[in-house]
Amino acid sequence: MNISALILEYLKDRHKATVTGFGDFLLQNAAAVLNPDDKTLLPPAQKIVYHPDYGVLGSDFEKFVAEKQGLSAEKAAEEIKLQVTFWKNKINEGENFSLEGLGVFKISADSVHFEGNRIAGDHSDFYGLEEINLAELGRRRGNSKIPGENKPYSIGKAAVWLLLLALPIGALAYFGVTQPELLFGRKSFTPESLEKMKDTVKAVPAKRDTVNLMKLDSVQADSNITTAAVPVAPKKWKSQKNPTKKWRKPKKQVNH
Repeated sequence: MNISALILEYLKDRHKATVTGFGDFLLQNAAAVLNPDDKTLLPPAQKIVYHPDYGVLGSDFEKFVAEKQGLSAEKAAEEIKLQVTFWKNKINEGENFSLEGLGVFKISADSVHFEGNRIAGDHSDFYGLEEINLAELGRRRGNSKIPGENKPYSIGKAAVWLLLLALPIGALAYFGVTQPELLFGRKSFTPESLEKMKDTVKAVPAKRDTVNLMKLDSVQADSNITTAAVPVAPKKWKSQKNPTKKWRKPKKQVNH
């Protein structure tokens, strides 16, 4: 009975197979990987991993084996136990061995490493992805002349220049927003300093122009002084010969 093939079939259906007395086999997503031996780029796929557990019970897998092989549950459990005992002996003896379709056990002095196989195929996440042979791709590129093959180079060169220009501009914009003092210097006036100046500045009284004020007062004083007119008595005429004789108006002559 090929227990390894049954484990692989069970894994593809349920993604986990628990084998009584041995451990768990699981399917996990694996990233694309480069195979250095044949220089091929393997697409993302699923990889088989193994978690050892000699005390685990896998009744579901035993029922699956019984149904596939047309055996009773007890007979299927016995067949699985025989296969597990064989695997354990290989591990105890330190011998490397492979499980068909599952992977390879590599035994060292202080560890047991299982290198599981990658399963490419019907998983929807990886549908349509194929293996790429880098060596073959390089040969095809060398033998074929693609018109305008310098165009990607020129585009790449322009992108580099744009990146070089964007870096300093971005740095200036960043420091201009976060630390403007580094670019423009410290502000001469801030709201806090203006408020402080308002509190400290006092009103200074205007100085009076005392000299001009004195002149103005003297002019006003002069204008307000009025001089009283002294009455002058009319001069009386006196005769020089007879000072006591008063002057009289001459009489008019009457014509006869």
